[in-house]
Amino acid sequence: MTTWLEKRPGPARTRPNVRIPMRDGVELSADLFYPESDGPAPVIVKYYPYRKDDLLRGLTVDRANYYAAHGYITALLDVRGTGASAGACDRMLRLQEWEDGYDAVEWLAAQPWCTGAVGMTGVSYGGYSALLTAAQAPPSLKAIAPIYAGWDLYENSHPGGMWQTSIWTGAYNAMMTALSGAPPAADPEGAWLAIWEEHLAANQPWLESWMRNPVDGPVWHEGSVRYGLENIRAATFIFGGWHDIFVSDPFYMYMGLRPEVPKKLMMGPYLHIAPNIGAPGERFDHLHEIVRWFDQHLKGEDTGIADEPPVSLWVRGYDRPQARREGAGGFWRSEAEWPLARANDETLYLRPDGRLDGTPPPEGEEDRVSYAYDPAVGISTMGLITGFGADVGLPIDQRRDAAGSVVLLGEPLEADCEVTGFPEATLFVSSTAEITAFSVKLVDVHPDGPWALVSRAIKNAAQRNSRTDPEPLVPGQVTEITVELEAVSYRFEAGHRIGVMVSSSDFPLVWPLPHNAVNTIHMDADHPSRISLPVVNRPDSGLPPPDYRPAQPLPDPLGTAEPTRWDLVEDLAGTEVSVVISMGGDSTNDNGARICTRTDFKATTDRADPASSSVEAGFRFDVDHGASRTEVRSSTRVVGSSDSFQAVTALEIRTDGMPHFSRTWHTSVPRGSL
Repeated sequence: MTTWLEKRPGPARTRPNVRIPMRDGVELSADLFYPESDGPAPVIVKYYPYRKDDLLRGLTVDRANYYAAHGYITALLDVRGTGASAGACDRMLRLQEWEDGYDAVEWLAAQPWCTGAVGMTGVSYGGYSALLTAAQAPPSLKAIAPIYAGWDLYENSHPGGMWQTSIWTGAYNAMMTALSGAPPAADPEGAWLAIWEEHLAANQPWLESWMRNPVDGPVWHEGSVRYGLENIRAATFIFGGWHDIFVSDPFYMYMGLRPEVPKKLMMGPYLHIAPNIGAPGERFDHLHEIVRWFDQHLKGEDTGIADEPPVSLWVRGYDRPQARREGAGGFWRSEAEWPLARANDETLYLRPDGRLDGTPPPEGEEDRVSYAYDPAVGISTMGLITGFGADVGLPIDQRRDAAGSVVLLGEPLEADCEVTGFPEATLFVSSTAEITAFSVKLVDVHPDGPWALVSRAIKNAAQRNSRTDPEPLVPGQVTEITVELEAVSYRFEAGHRIGVMVSSSDFPLVWPLPHNAVNTIHMDADHPSRISLPVVNRPDSGLPPPDYRPAQPLPDPLGTAEPTRWDLVEDLAGTEVSVVISMGGDSTNDNGARICTRTDFKATTDRADPASSSVEAGFRFDVDHGASRTEVRSSTRVVGSSDSFQAVTALEIRTDGMPHFSRTWHTSVPRGSL
């Protein structure tokens, strides 16, 4: 039985800058964290491009200490071309990384201080790394625990065929350009300087490859575990969050794994923040659950986890919408499967008088509702910086976007109604434009209060049939499109209404399409626009709920954080709307590294000229490893027009106040269907 640690463990023994050779001779760098025992131990790999010597260390050292206290060695590994690892990196999540992951796993397993059993875990990029390395099937990789990871990189970057703004065009590109330009910590052999110069000479902004691949294809497939799930042999414990940027992905992974692969799924009330420090929902010690999983599959101990129900869901309830909040309505429930066999699809039809009901449209009527495309609709979705681990950005009152949407409401519910599964909307639409989109939101309409977002999705109508060969609409022609909403488990309370909101934008989360348009939803017998909801009439699964241990108290902060600013700027005399965000802070790590970061982001659209929408981002990264202080500044600006995107990324580096490096990259690509 795995022992639960009621108190935070002390620091592990460490060994920095262990060089791990790859098959092509390039060496990656890892820091090792050891348990007290000198005997061989299993190894847990955490594999990121976020700099093990400084930024990543502050985020992960507590977890490495936790694993060491349970008898594991943790290897904190820099991706090729980042941090202290040699080589070059010109885009994220490429096949080279997973081949390197395979080599690192097998090298670690062969060391005399390892038992030969290796596991992988990590949040976000580290979750991708665990999954995609596992898809290479290294024999020594026995178990993985990916947390908040995506399964389809094109869908993650282009949800519904739209272009995601903050991560895939702005702030993330600026951040990674800065991080890849900063020096590794100095090592006794002096290898750090040559590695740094190699990075500066060969690394490229990741934005370049994203812009040159606007449709699905091989570049995206390399970072998509959906194309390699059948190769995974490692026992897989998937962690997801209802307020994360990857909501449906954990379920697709769970469903797609081979039947013989041991698997487990936890879906909790969290943003992109690990459950033991998570928000907004109740925190629990997810590290204890990961250790139980690894004890079972890396040490061969019977921890009882294999006998527990494989799926744990937080069934959500109504929470008053706020961008930041503590706590979440709902409860944990265990399930034997996903999707739930006892869920039954119930159809609600969209009616031109604004009703949702279960009666199909009558024959002989040609009903429809038209609306003008407003590129600024979507402010209430928030979520723009969720992928950066922020505790702010939950959806706000959905009524803010009602004026630019078609709103349809059901009757007040006579009893509680649970929806668990994948809602799906079928819309019969037409447009005055060849390129337009349809956003569908499922909302909880409180009888006396704000409307809460339950689930959502957007679909670029040009990608209704294919993600590789966009097909423009024929203006005026009625076309059927299907919009699969994000997975959900939600209980609507008696007296509330089920609502649907349809628009053609989700700004600033996704890039507005360029053409002004009048869009129409057809709602007659020949064009029965509708939404299908997986309703669970028997909520009790008959299984005991999960028995999670409470999270340990949050650690003392390593530094200070400036309050996150999230401003909506609207030109009341004109037509421009902008969202402006800033956040940052400073910290000192256990190894003495001192860092300071700041992110600035601005997304702008123009109701009169949505083609000119733009994104600007800047990232500041100051790092001091003791020998010298390096100041890195990067910026990104992407501007649209009716037929193209233009981008500029700039990098400037100063060491001890003196200029060291500067470079500017320009990219120009056709706009296509984006």
